[in-house]
Amino acid sequence: MSSDFVVFGATGSTGGLVADRLIRRGASVVLAGRDPGRLAEAAERLAPGNPSVTTMTVDLDDHAAVSAMARAARVLVNAVGPFARLAPAVVTACLAAGTAYVDIANERAAVRALLDLDGEARERGVCLVTGAGFGLAATEALVLTLLAQGVRPSRVVVAAASGSLRESEGVRNTVAEAVADGATTYRGGELVRAPFGSGATDLSFGGAARQVVPAPVGDLEAARRISGAADVTAYLAMGGGGSPEQRSHSYAEFVDEAGRAHTAELSTVQGFVFSASIATETALRLLAGERPGAWTPCELLGVDLVTAVAGTTIEVSAPALLPGR
Repeated sequence: MSSDFVVFGATGSTGGLVADRLIRRGASVVLAGRDPGRLAEAAERLAPGNPSVTTMTVDLDDHAAVSAMARAARVLVNAVGPFARLAPAVVTACLAAGTAYVDIANERAAVRALLDLDGEARERGVCLVTGAGFGLAATEALVLTLLAQGVRPSRVVVAAASGSLRESEGVRNTVAEAVADGATTYRGGELVRAPFGSGATDLSFGGAARQVVPAPVGDLEAARRISGAADVTAYLAMGGGGSPEQRSHSYAEFVDEAGRAHTAELSTVQGFVFSASIATETALRLLAGERPGAWTPCELLGVDLVTAVAGTTIEVSAPALLPGR
């Protein structure tokens, strides 16, 4: 392992931002992806003449190439989606190589698949982190904030609205594949599926009323895993839903057994910038050494991981009795 980091997907929107931040921190970085021409352009743009920045062309259908990528550094940052379909080969290679792994996945199936590797990761002494971006990390931070206040929920709702200047091809492909999972929720501890679009409603957060739908996002798995609630819904704002100034927002609501709603909201920067910040800091922490296992980012590193992002605020509201209780 000659380098500190491999960034797989370094020519993409978030991957490029992560690579740039790691290089600026003085790290040795391998820029990895499918297109050698674009990788060369990225290297010249990000680190002209820097011998600590190299490139590696990787085809996910080439097992030897994926294995070589996993062995090329101490930490691999995966920014190539759709993750449910494309990440397993990379994760398997990292487990075999003993390489720490972090991704920016937010598909429910991808997040659940990685978290299910917790036992194997502990046995192999490897740290795996999934969902290091907006919105899993954003809603997870709120869930942990409410839990820290001693609230034990019977029902949890989380929601995210990303403010972005652009939508990458990777994001579009990921959303298209995730929609097939349907309007997934947890009811009585069991995963329930309905056609996508079922359960659409309006939810006010981030200073606006937003049309939201239950979505098969990683926020759902993280909220259930951390809160222990039997009933969990994760909403996604239609059309992104961020504010006009490109702020991103997330929301969490705990309903306790007395019927009181405990809510918290997060406001932060543009979605790609937030994701790059979280993924970068997570990768740096993994390089320094973290506990083996399979984790979501704040579960492993704490809420400070999110609140340290410049321009991020969390506000907790006083409990309110729900109507009819």
